[in-house]
Amino acid sequence: MVWNLEIGGKLYITRTQLISRDTDFTMAECGLVTEAKEALVLYGNGDILECTAKLKNIQKEILHVDRWELDSSVIWSVCGVIKGEVSKWKQDLMTEPSVENLAAVSAALCCLRNSFANCARTQLLVAETEDLLKPVISSTHWTFHGKGEGESKNDVENPDDPGENSEDTKTPSTADRDNEDNRSEWQKAHSALASACVTCLGNMVAANSTTRKLLWSHIRPHLRHLLTYDDWKVSQMASMILHNCLLENELKIEFSRDKTVHTVLGDLLTLYVHEGQFSCFVLFCLELLLCSEGAVENSWPSLTSKQRLLCLDVLTAVVCGSTQSKSDSVPSTAILFFANYFKNEADKILCTHIGNLNYDDSQILARLVNFLCSVAASDTWRPLLQQDTSLLITSVYLLRCMNDIGKVGDNAFTPIDRMVDLSDEEVMENASSHPAFGFKCDLIRLIASLVYRHKANQDQVREIEGLLLLLECTQFDARNPLIKEASIFALRNLLEGNQENQEVIQALKFEGVAENSGLRELGMEAVSDGDKVRLRQLERSPLDSDEADL
Repeated sequence: MVWNLEIGGKLYITRTQLISRDTDFTMAECGLVTEAKEALVLYGNGDILECTAKLKNIQKEILHVDRWELDSSVIWSVCGVIKGEVSKWKQDLMTEPSVENLAAVSAALCCLRNSFANCARTQLLVAETEDLLKPVISSTHWTFHGKGEGESKNDVENPDDPGENSEDTKTPSTADRDNEDNRSEWQKAHSALASACVTCLGNMVAANSTTRKLLWSHIRPHLRHLLTYDDWKVSQMASMILHNCLLENELKIEFSRDKTVHTVLGDLLTLYVHEGQFSCFVLFCLELLLCSEGAVENSWPSLTSKQRLLCLDVLTAVVCGSTQSKSDSVPSTAILFFANYFKNEADKILCTHIGNLNYDDSQILARLVNFLCSVAASDTWRPLLQQDTSLLITSVYLLRCMNDIGKVGDNAFTPIDRMVDLSDEEVMENASSHPAFGFKCDLIRLIASLVYRHKANQDQVREIEGLLLLLECTQFDARNPLIKEASIFALRNLLEGNQENQEVIQALKFEGVAENSGLRELGMEAVSDGDKVRLRQLERSPLDSDEADL
């Protein structure tokens, strides 16, 4: 009999009810223990299909019990199935396991995966027990290094070679089609096994510092194979495993110093380029790795152009505070590396007006100067770049060269300031798609930050006649949106607290009004009126009036 007692307005449950609940829970747990042992017996008797069915049932039931109280015999029985099956595969490398055998191991790994969810007890039980961990690692090793995976990628015959009997190639026999169907089923089973391996390992290291450290030495040798697997779901889960391990600072430092880090970084960048919409964990890994000491410098030479662009985008986002990483997490060595790279390579942008620089390289230079602008605008990193006088001189020199080239004929650096050009879609499309679009404006932004409240750099710009150069840039240019505003801001920073620079500007004399084609197209002109400048409407000639009447 069960009673509910109400005392003082509160409802209390009697001991009989508690015993009933414990009994229900114990019965569920006992059922799991029994099913796990039955699955192991069925496997031992060679009834692989029944064994798989039992394991799939266990996989579901584990989610409905308290995993902290789960009997360890369930884990031992499940690992026993994995151990027995994988040991056969390793002993007989010449024979391919059947689809049913792959499915049995996949189901067993999924049972372990579900037992690890939000349960440090089962995570540690497997991670700290060699006899339990070894089957999981062995199955992972076989899946990503074994005969089956290798054949699927490398052992395919050349489809362009018709062979001795071209007619048979053109008209496949029924047996050939059956073999293709069987191979397709086998590949699906192998992909499911790969997914089970990575999700099992992923749950084992999730939110558990101890298991991350215990499993790192086992996971690390397989990283490249996991990240480059054909199935994007497997690759994404592999990046989640890597992200969890890199959250441990000692593991991140150790890995960043490894000679293979540049290959893994390249794999992650490639994965993000191709699977960007599914790549949140890939992006998290990139943030952690790119913010590791020495990772950028060691990896940069081996990266492709697209990978370099993405690398700069990620670091710019980190510096701007647009990611989960702190803006000061970027190592100073990486920033100095990019500053030196810019100084050595930036003048190549000048070759773009004659088409001597390929598009990818010019895109990298444009993205690089934008990154340096973001770094120099940061209160954290600005003092570091302000110490580099050669960076400032290079920026001013490059700006002057672009300005001078723009004055010689019509080229990629010639300002677009005529209204007729602004309304020409082809002209504007060519300008905006050119690698140098906005480059001058970014250079001026960089200069503005480098001289901000820095007397020595302000004086340096004056000494190399950069003040007048910036004054020249205070004109509208559709190739460089906001260049006028950026130039005024740079001049403001150059004059702040610098008497010598202020005197240079004060010494300038008004000699007249420069011609402005844009105003003329609007029927206006600027004229001097003493020491002032005013606008007036152009007087129209009689010929213009006659044409208007027509």
